[in-house]
Amino acid sequence: MIAETVHKGRIAVPYLALLATPTSLSANSTTTVIPELARALGVSAAEATWAATAFGWGGVLGAPLTAALLRTRGIRAATLVNAVLILLGTLVVAGAPTLPMLLAGRAAQAAGGGGLIIIAITLAGTTSRAGAITAGVGLVGAFGPLAGSTLAATSWQVPLLLSLLALLAVPAVLRHAPAHHHDHRASTDPVGILLVMTLVSAFVLIPRLAPAAVAAAAVAGLLLTLHVRRNPAGFIPQPVVRSRAFVTAAAAACTLSTSYFALLYTVPRLLEHHWTTERIGLTTLVMLAAGSIASLLFTRWAARLGPAVTRAVLLTAGATAVALPPLAPWPVLVAASNAFAVFAATAAMAWYAARVGTVVPHEHRATAVSLFTLCYQLGGAFGPVLATLLLT
Repeated sequence: MIAETVHKGRIAVPYLALLATPTSLSANSTTTVIPELARALGVSAAEATWAATAFGWGGVLGAPLTAALLRTRGIRAATLVNAVLILLGTLVVAGAPTLPMLLAGRAAQAAGGGGLIIIAITLAGTTSRAGAITAGVGLVGAFGPLAGSTLAATSWQVPLLLSLLALLAVPAVLRHAPAHHHDHRASTDPVGILLVMTLVSAFVLIPRLAPAAVAAAAVAGLLLTLHVRRNPAGFIPQPVVRSRAFVTAAAAACTLSTSYFALLYTVPRLLEHHWTTERIGLTTLVMLAAGSIASLLFTRWAARLGPAVTRAVLLTAGATAVALPPLAPWPVLVAASNAFAVFAATAAMAWYAARVGTVVPHEHRATAVSLFTLCYQLGGAFGPVLATLLLT
């Protein structure tokens, strides 16, 4: 049992990590059950891969939903809604007789799980606490394929139910979260929420439905821009998007996340001519674990290093990760790019998340953190697309 320690009303980091990490574990375990899933539901392997797409789509949809709930209803309501989404989604996945029903369940799981990640980061408060959460997400996610292949021996559905573990932390959040941590004056702005959901959905579906998705993204982006200008206090507040520090943080998080997820797909392919599949899998696991642990240690010391040094380290690590695959003379250095990539992405998420909450008005802090996290999550959609382009 996790020892519960709360100081100054803060929730213990182990609970916040438990709230956030099962989603990455469930996401990364999906690929290991695709063949069994296809056979059980009577679909092709290509059709079964929609399970991964649905999970990614649900994850990015959870961000605007959670942002709206945090702003208008508070942390407790947002936590409860996301917990219910995970519970209902898991029940649907466990009993899904058809692929469409399974996809609906996976999307609901991911929406709830993505929302709980945002809540965990919002409640962290400091870079070191956020760093423990993001490093945990990276570290636990690294074991996703291994957990999936192990649990699939009992049933192909079991790895798809791992999101349920996050509910173990919900009681602690409900007990200790602020009772009235929201802006009573905030409007819901359903138009703004719908436009954001349409935009991120189009981004996620670009690999599947490129022409239509690109057109939808362009239209939604234009309409959203006009909507923000006409509604400065709407779902996306102007003080947030006009903050240079926020825009810089969001751009850095999205870029580093995109490179991380792109390398996650490309590096194993680059190593196929040098190593066996088993060695590639084991080395990838070791590199991701090393990078995640380094991220945890780095974020604990970031405050002492100062913003300039911290920013330089993160960008240098990200650049190194991108440079190693085409330039490294040895396969082990190509594999090491994953360590640099996960370090840069998860450490940047923690450091910038703590900063964006301080550069916007207090009433917009939760919205800023939610939108920032959404930008990071979009890297999970852009990365595989970029990997596909690089490998063709």
